[in-house]
Amino acid sequence: MPTPFREDSRLSEPTSSSLSASSTASSTASLTPGLRLVLMVLLLGLTLALRFAPLPENFSAFGALAIFCGMFARGGLRWWFPLVALFAADCIGQLARVPGMGFYHPESMLFNYAGLAVMTLVGAVLGNWAGRSGSGSSTAFFGTSLPLAVARTAAIALIASACFFLLSNFGAWLDPLMQYEKSPAGLLQCYIAGLPFWRATLVSDVLFAVGFWAFAALFASVAKPRALARQKVGRS
Repeated sequence: MPTPFREDSRLSEPTSSSLSASSTASSTASLTPGLRLVLMVLLLGLTLALRFAPLPENFSAFGALAIFCGMFARGGLRWWFPLVALFAADCIGQLARVPGMGFYHPESMLFNYAGLAVMTLVGAVLGNWAGRSGSGSSTAFFGTSLPLAVARTAAIALIASACFFLLSNFGAWLDPLMQYEKSPAGLLQCYIAGLPFWRATLVSDVLFAVGFWAFAALFASVAKPRALARQKVGRS
């Protein structure tokens, strides 16, 4: 299955070969920059809504948003969307005084934001690599099969989530309020203590990353034909 979107492409009327393609393939057609921005805004809003939904502790979509932005967004927006989403959630939690949300220890908070940026980087690097190795072109990131698409997205999410775990817990180890011994043994203790919390984070990163990919495919299947129809009406 082709990727939901990657490179900018000009809207044009479908050729005979595209008309004979399956509905699944057409649903993952390339998106224009405007439609891509709309999709990212929708995913940002969905991520914020999920943050305040009654979900298990450490089960959120911020990591998935960072991974998705890394794989599919272009330019500086890929870095800003996840960070803006997390900062907006922290501000809302702080102002609304939501228990367990809002601003917290500066050291831990800084490393969590840095970890989110690293997840975006992992999505960008591994997404480009997987696209080249799978089809020889970054415009066809997932190759041709749905199972391969899901497997690659899940694998990238797993690696990105592990990077976030290592970086965020390193920040917790440095945080004086956490009172970990500043030694290799103390760092190891911090990582071991964080493993139970990472389990929910890892599951949410993988599930939401795959879910965002599916949402993008659905969005493309609806938005692209409508854009083509508007363009056709404008030409007539």
